[in-house]
Amino acid sequence: MKYRHEFRVRAGGDTVWRFFERPLEVAHCMPGVEEVEPLEGEDDSYSVRATQKLGPMSTTFQAKVRITERVAGTRIAFTATGKAVRGAVGNFRAQNTVSLKRENGETCVAVEGEVALAGVLGTVGSAVINKHAAKVTAEFASNLEQALSATDEPHAGPRLEETAVERQ
Repeated sequence: MKYRHEFRVRAGGDTVWRFFERPLEVAHCMPGVEEVEPLEGEDDSYSVRATQKLGPMSTTFQAKVRITERVAGTRIAFTATGKAVRGAVGNFRAQNTVSLKRENGETCVAVEGEVALAGVLGTVGSAVINKHAAKVTAEFASNLEQALSATDEPHAGPRLEETAVERQ
């Protein structure tokens, strides 16, 4: 299943890019992430443990995430492969690209990707997965804006441009 989600944060592109160059901090903005560790001997690769609820199923995943491309200030791409270690049985693989575009002092962040689920996880419909991806993206956007904020001032939160576009 292919997807695209987009949001804006009130921070300049250089600030956002510098943050995205710190994968461990980015991972802590992702809802459900419990543990992130760099993989020894493998540049730009990480072991990630996260729990997500997909429809009626709650699953804890163990995954390997590898950054596959960086275009300074503009784009970062990564792959993720893993399996369920608790909850619904199955495995997954995903390819993702995060693109940054500067607009009027803000940064538009576009997340595009493709995910394949197997096993019991594969029985979850694409509409459920897309709805969950939109929710996770919205939470990530809010967490990212908080992490980028230099003050403790309350924010109205990121502006979501598009909640989801599913392409098959």
